[in-house]
Amino acid sequence: MYYGLASKLNVLELSQLVCDAIGHGSNGLAVDLLVETCAAETLLGSAKDTTPYRAGAGVAQVDLGTFDWLRDKYKDSEIAKRIKSKLGLDISYVQYNELDFSPLACLIFARLRYWTVPAVIPATRAERAEYWKTHYNSSEGKGTPEEYMSRCVSSGVNRL
Repeated sequence: MYYGLASKLNVLELSQLVCDAIGHGSNGLAVDLLVETCAAETLLGSAKDTTPYRAGAGVAQVDLGTFDWLRDKYKDSEIAKRIKSKLGLDISYVQYNELDFSPLACLIFARLRYWTVPAVIPATRAERAEYWKTHYNSSEGKGTPEEYMSRCVSSGVNRL
Protein backbone atom coordinates (compact mmCIF):
# COMPACT_ATOMS: atom_id res chain seq x y z
CA MET A 1 0.00 0.00 0.00
CA TYR A 2 1.09 3.54 -0.75
CA TYR A 3 0.10 7.11 0.16
CA GLY A 4 0.00 6.49 3.91
CA LEU A 5 -2.65 3.78 3.73
CA ALA A 6 -2.54 0.59 5.76
CA SER A 7 -5.23 -1.10 3.68
CA LYS A 8 -7.75 -0.44 0.94
CA LEU A 9 -10.43 -0.29 3.62
CA ASN A 10 -8.76 2.90 4.92
CA VAL A 11 -9.98 4.68 1.77
CA LEU A 12 -13.59 3.88 2.63
CA GLU A 13 -13.20 4.74 6.32
CA LEU A 14 -11.49 8.07 5.63
CA SER A 15 -13.93 8.94 2.84
CA GLN A 16 -16.80 8.50 5.30
CA LEU A 17 -15.09 10.79 7.84
CA VAL A 18 -14.38 13.42 5.19
CA CYS A 19 -17.95 13.37 3.93
CA ASP A 20 -19.26 13.56 7.50
CA ALA A 21 -17.30 16.81 7.84
CA ILE A 22 -17.84 18.34 4.39
CA GLY A 23 -21.06 16.75 3.17
CA HIS A 24 -22.35 13.60 1.53
CA GLY A 25 -24.06 15.36 -1.38
CA SER A 26 -27.76 15.80 -1.87
CA ASN A 27 -28.24 12.11 -2.61
CA GLY A 28 -25.64 10.77 -0.17
CA LEU A 29 -23.27 9.35 -2.80
CA ALA A 30 -20.11 11.34 -2.11
CA VAL A 31 -18.42 8.45 -0.28
CA ASP A 32 -19.00 6.16 -3.26
CA LEU A 33 -17.61 8.82 -5.59
CA LEU A 34 -14.48 9.37 -3.47
CA VAL A 35 -13.75 5.66 -3.14
CA GLU A 36 -14.29 5.10 -6.86
CA THR A 37 -12.08 8.11 -7.67
CA CYS A 38 -9.28 6.57 -5.62
CA ALA A 39 -9.84 3.27 -7.42
CA ALA A 40 -9.63 4.99 -10.81
CA GLU A 41 -6.58 7.05 -9.86
CA THR A 42 -4.43 4.63 -7.81
CA LEU A 43 -6.31 1.33 -7.47
CA LEU A 44 -7.20 2.33 -3.88
CA GLY A 45 -3.59 3.13 -3.07
CA SER A 46 -2.10 -0.12 -4.33
CA ALA A 47 -0.59 1.45 -7.48
CA LYS A 48 2.14 4.04 -6.99
CA ASP A 49 2.37 6.97 -9.37
CA THR A 50 5.70 6.68 -11.18
CA THR A 51 5.60 10.30 -12.35
CA PRO A 52 5.82 12.23 -9.06
CA TYR A 53 3.50 15.25 -9.14
CA ARG A 54 2.96 15.13 -12.92
CA ALA A 55 -0.27 13.16 -12.63
CA GLY A 56 -1.17 14.54 -9.21
CA ALA A 57 -0.47 13.68 -5.59
CA GLY A 58 -1.86 11.20 -3.13
CA VAL A 59 -4.36 8.38 -3.28
CA ALA A 60 -6.79 10.55 -5.28
CA GLN A 61 -4.08 12.16 -7.46
CA VAL A 62 -5.02 15.79 -6.80
CA ASP A 63 -3.37 18.19 -9.25
CA LEU A 64 -1.20 21.04 -7.92
CA GLY A 65 -3.25 23.78 -9.58
CA THR A 66 -6.46 22.28 -8.21
CA PHE A 67 -4.92 21.98 -4.74
CA ASP A 68 -3.79 25.63 -4.71
CA TRP A 69 -7.17 26.84 -6.01
CA LEU A 70 -9.14 24.84 -3.45
CA ARG A 71 -6.92 25.80 -0.51
CA ASP A 72 -7.26 29.48 -1.38
CA LYS A 73 -10.99 29.18 -2.07
CA TYR A 74 -11.87 27.39 1.17
CA LYS A 75 -9.18 28.29 3.74
CA ASP A 76 -11.36 30.83 5.56
CA SER A 77 -14.72 29.18 4.94
CA GLU A 78 -17.31 27.42 7.08
CA ILE A 79 -16.23 24.17 5.46
CA ALA A 80 -12.64 24.76 6.63
CA LYS A 81 -13.94 25.35 10.16
CA ARG A 82 -15.90 22.07 10.04
CA ILE A 83 -12.84 20.23 8.71
CA LYS A 84 -10.69 21.60 11.52
CA SER A 85 -13.33 20.91 14.17
CA LYS A 86 -14.24 17.39 13.03
CA LEU A 87 -10.97 16.18 11.52
CA GLY A 88 -8.34 18.31 13.27
CA LEU A 89 -6.80 19.58 10.04
CA ASP A 90 -6.36 23.24 9.15
CA ILE A 91 -6.38 23.19 5.35
CA SER A 92 -4.68 26.58 5.14
CA TYR A 93 -1.46 24.97 6.43
CA VAL A 94 -1.50 21.84 4.27
CA GLN A 95 1.36 21.65 1.77
CA TYR A 96 0.91 19.87 -1.55
CA ASN A 97 3.53 17.19 -0.91
CA GLU A 98 1.63 16.15 2.25
CA LEU A 99 -1.08 14.64 0.05
CA ASP A 100 1.33 11.82 -0.84
CA PHE A 101 1.48 10.51 2.74
CA SER A 102 -1.74 11.83 4.27
CA PRO A 103 -4.72 10.09 2.73
CA LEU A 104 -6.99 12.17 4.96
CA ALA A 105 -5.65 15.45 3.53
CA CYS A 106 -5.80 14.09 -0.01
CA LEU A 107 -9.41 12.94 0.38
CA ILE A 108 -10.37 16.31 1.85
CA PHE A 109 -9.07 18.06 -1.26
CA ALA A 110 -10.68 15.50 -3.57
CA ARG A 111 -14.02 16.06 -1.80
CA LEU A 112 -13.58 19.82 -2.00
CA ARG A 113 -12.99 19.48 -5.74
CA TYR A 114 -16.28 17.66 -6.18
CA TRP A 115 -17.96 20.10 -3.75
CA THR A 116 -17.44 22.87 -6.31
CA VAL A 117 -19.56 21.01 -8.88
CA PRO A 118 -23.21 22.11 -8.83
CA ALA A 119 -24.45 18.96 -10.60
CA VAL A 120 -25.80 16.20 -8.37
CA ILE A 121 -23.56 13.15 -7.97
CA PRO A 122 -25.03 10.51 -10.29
CA ALA A 123 -26.75 7.41 -8.94
CA THR A 124 -24.96 4.75 -10.99
CA ARG A 125 -21.27 3.94 -11.22
CA ALA A 126 -21.33 4.31 -15.00
CA GLU A 127 -22.76 7.81 -14.66
CA ARG A 128 -20.22 8.61 -11.92
CA ALA A 129 -17.46 7.51 -14.30
CA GLU A 130 -18.61 10.18 -16.76
CA TYR A 131 -18.96 12.70 -13.91
CA TRP A 132 -15.39 11.94 -12.77
CA LYS A 133 -14.06 12.38 -16.30
CA THR A 134 -15.87 15.69 -16.75
CA HIS A 135 -15.29 17.24 -13.33
CA TYR A 136 -12.14 15.59 -11.94
CA ASN A 137 -9.96 13.99 -14.58
CA SER A 138 -10.78 16.60 -17.26
CA SER A 139 -10.21 16.46 -20.98
CA GLU A 140 -6.45 16.77 -20.36
CA GLY A 141 -6.35 13.68 -18.15
CA LYS A 142 -5.51 10.32 -19.67
CA GLY A 143 -8.21 8.41 -17.80
CA THR A 144 -11.41 7.24 -19.45
CA PRO A 145 -14.82 6.33 -18.01
CA GLU A 146 -14.17 2.75 -19.14
CA GLU A 147 -10.92 2.67 -17.13
CA TYR A 148 -12.78 4.10 -14.12
CA MET A 149 -15.24 1.22 -14.32
CA SER A 150 -12.60 -1.49 -14.79
CA ARG A 151 -10.36 -0.09 -12.05
CA CYS A 152 -13.28 -0.12 -9.61
CA VAL A 153 -13.72 -3.82 -10.33
CA SER A 154 -10.01 -4.73 -10.30
CA SER A 155 -9.31 -2.84 -7.07
CA GLY A 156 -12.20 -4.53 -5.28
CA VAL A 157 -14.43 -1.53 -4.57
CA ASN A 158 -17.47 -3.79 -4.22
CA ARG A 159 -15.74 -5.86 -1.51
CA LEU A 160 -15.02 -2.94 0.82
